[in-house]
Amino acid sequence: MYRPKLAQVVVVLVMLAVLSTAALIHVIWQRAAGESIEEIVASLDAQTAGSVRNDLSRTLALVSSTAEIVRSIFFQGAISSNDEVKREFLFLSLLREQPAIAWIGFGFPDGRFFGSHATADGRIEMVEIGAAGAGELRPLRRDLYRPIPGDIFFEERIKAESAYVALGAPWYRLAKESGEPVWTVTNVLPNGFEPAIVLSKRVETFGKFTGVVMVAVSLRRLSEALQALNIPALSKAFVLDERGRVLATSQPSDGVMAAHFSDFPAADAVASAAAEAVSANKVDAFRVVVPNASLGPVFVSSSRLPFENWRLVTATPRSTFASGIDKNIRRIALVVLAMAALAAATAVGFANFLFARPLARLAAQLRAVERFSLESVRHHPTFLAELNDFSQALKRMAVGLSAFARYMPLDVVRPLVEGSIEPKPGGALCEVTVMFADLPGFTELTERLGPGVEPHLTRFLTIAVAAVHAEGGTVDKFIGDAVMAIWNAPGRQADHAARACRAAVAIRTAMHDEPPIAAGENAVRVRIGINSGTALIGNIGSAERLSYTAIGDTVNVASRLVNVAKERGVEIVLSDATMRELGAEPITRPLGLATVRGKARPVGVHTIDQAKVRSAGGSDGNGDNDGGDARLDAAQALRR
Repeated sequence: MYRPKLAQVVVVLVMLAVLSTAALIHVIWQRAAGESIEEIVASLDAQTAGSVRNDLSRTLALVSSTAEIVRSIFFQGAISSNDEVKREFLFLSLLREQPAIAWIGFGFPDGRFFGSHATADGRIEMVEIGAAGAGELRPLRRDLYRPIPGDIFFEERIKAESAYVALGAPWYRLAKESGEPVWTVTNVLPNGFEPAIVLSKRVETFGKFTGVVMVAVSLRRLSEALQALNIPALSKAFVLDERGRVLATSQPSDGVMAAHFSDFPAADAVASAAAEAVSANKVDAFRVVVPNASLGPVFVSSSRLPFENWRLVTATPRSTFASGIDKNIRRIALVVLAMAALAAATAVGFANFLFARPLARLAAQLRAVERFSLESVRHHPTFLAELNDFSQALKRMAVGLSAFARYMPLDVVRPLVEGSIEPKPGGALCEVTVMFADLPGFTELTERLGPGVEPHLTRFLTIAVAAVHAEGGTVDKFIGDAVMAIWNAPGRQADHAARACRAAVAIRTAMHDEPPIAAGENAVRVRIGINSGTALIGNIGSAERLSYTAIGDTVNVASRLVNVAKERGVEIVLSDATMRELGAEPITRPLGLATVRGKARPVGVHTIDQAKVRSAGGSDGNGDNDGGDARLDAAQALRR
């Protein structure tokens, strides 16, 4: 049956989908709209920058005059800096009259501090930090006031200790060393974390240095000023200092004020566009257009502010102004698109029949292969030769992988298929728990039963593999009648030792639920050795043949603990190393020290006894009633 080539169908669909006229009209209108939008954004940026400059200038002038008033009063001796009552009245009066100011304070040469603070909830607090010795916390007094019409109302006094030392604050140190006013940006003030602009001045009284006066404006106030600007809803404005730190923003992301552009969440596309523009342009003043995956083009502009080399950065998505223009462009384009609608509908119909449905089925089949749900992979005949061959090849691959997965652990096969690990020799040291389990007396049983022993071996191996997989382990290999399993590789498992012990208990329980292989073999149905430690995990072998396995002393000890189980007459033996991984577990019983071939020192070993259940009011065989309690099953007790 003839099946057309994929390339032939694509050519036909491309010919039917030629829409060059609509594209040309769209480009022309888009260019004209873009020029108009750029003019609008430039005008808006100029208005925003002017408003911020004016507000900042007024605020800084207010801070400077307030600081000079306090300095002059102390300098003239009108009020002594040590006069607590008058000093408090002065600071409180100035703070109440200047809502933009957050702090008015004074730092003494002996480390004391006194200040008035306007809190975010509208109250005023008087903060006094006393003197203290080196390395000692300083006494703290906070008097809280609530403003009322024409007066303030005292609420409470809080006494505590403070680690704040005014002598070490930048605003104090720089002002003390300079005769000029000093501006600083700080994050920590006497009341804790509070980013602010601080103006500080050195105070001398009769030629003697008496301290430093400080006036601070919270950066929260600057953010509120930006938020009050009449800027579009999707736009944002940022104030940056000379080091690029974000001091204020018109709209904090998730309600949190970020310190740098890198602190904004990735979902904030406007901030991401602004950050990209600032990073790409090293000058203070610029206007650029930044492409953004979610918002489209974003206009970003930067301009200088009249303070400490600060600058204002605004980011405005083009869609803020272009949504209406683009809607009109789309309406015009619809007229042209209508002429191609019939051809497009025909192309869609053919594409859906020839491409979409077959490819969707193939994608679903590929996802099934990725999940190793190989039984659901089917061949779906299609009209196109390439897609039909693809479906057949996918089915053959699923059959091959299904067989391949039976020879290697699934956790190893999956990354090989995905390509996340490379099939070449190599490995890494890893903390693992290794378990060996085999059938007691299997050699003698094989001699006695011959080929008839195979069903018994298969049943044991099936039970062991199921128990290992149930606890998230990896079956490494079968060694005759023995099973080697590892935990914590390839995937990481914090409780790998407990998982191995639970798997061992499950194997033992399942084997005891099975009928004995031969008469007189009821006591010991399986022997298991468990050890934890460091092993080399990876692809071991040659360049032509590899085996994903674990090697090392930890593996050797685990295999030899099986013989220790035989010598001690128990079914499960675990080492001290595994016990340390388990922690204190009441279901284990120590067996003392055991000599293990290859180890210079004896190894401490333990076992997990068979679970015993006592009936209510019964006896444990020693004449002691248990009061109705029952011992937990060992596997249940190991679960954390």
